[in-house]
Amino acid sequence: MSIYNISAGHNPAGKTACGAKGFLDESKEDRLITKEIIKLLKESGHKVYDCTCNNGTSQGDVLKKIIAKCNQREVLLDISIHLNSGRNDKKGDKKIAGTEIWCTEGSGIKKTVSKRILKNMEKLGFSNRGLKTTNGLYYLNHTKNRAILIEVCFVDDKDDYNLYQKIGYKKIAKAIAEGIIGKETTKQKKLEYTIVKRTSSRTAIQWLQKKLNMCYTGKLLRLSTDGIWGKKTQEMLEAYWKQLGWKKGSYAGEKTCKALYKNRKK
Repeated sequence: MSIYNISAGHNPAGKTACGAKGFLDESKEDRLITKEIIKLLKESGHKVYDCTCNNGTSQGDVLKKIIAKCNQREVLLDISIHLNSGRNDKKGDKKIAGTEIWCTEGSGIKKTVSKRILKNMEKLGFSNRGLKTTNGLYYLNHTKNRAILIEVCFVDDKDDYNLYQKIGYKKIAKAIAEGIIGKETTKQKKLEYTIVKRTSSRTAIQWLQKKLNMCYTGKLLRLSTDGIWGKKTQEMLEAYWKQLGWKKGSYAGEKTCKALYKNRKK
């Protein structure tokens, strides 16, 4: 598990310092992308903090509040999501302006993650504008953790807009999330039960019996998965605890359920 800070740049749409506008609204889209990235990373087992500011009184205040949130903890990487502007291509020139990423120094994890993200964005059709370095961005200069700033595409480029609309923010977020962790995002299955007792539902007891049959490696006969907590179910549960070197109890608590969920045999 890795820990990340992720923030959408600027204030919400309609407020002061709310970012660039064109065919796309930066503040609206960067929030959609940021929330989806956070969702994907959490589903893949990582810890993620949303450091977006929604109540800044000025551009400087927004930046200070984002930085204050980011600097509350040590993380593997700080990531700020933006949309670019400056192309002013209202008719479309058949050229995708594309994606660029900024950092103070293009080395280490910043370089590795940025290259992966840019490659993933290329696969979606966005031009790779490269990893660029600067000492002129407040966000990059004031985060205590290593940081990158991603300019997803241009809000004022008709070709970028058309591609963005065709792909959708969720695929863009997935490309960025998978670039961050270096592999496909996967939704982790939730632990079905955190406690199973004699008085639990038939379904819960059946789950326990099936898991015990999978994880217990001793000489007791396999359990019937009938959902009834009888003498044999208790015996195998106690034998399973002994197998793991744990103290005997009266029911399967969270520690036991987690072990069974992971098919822990020793």
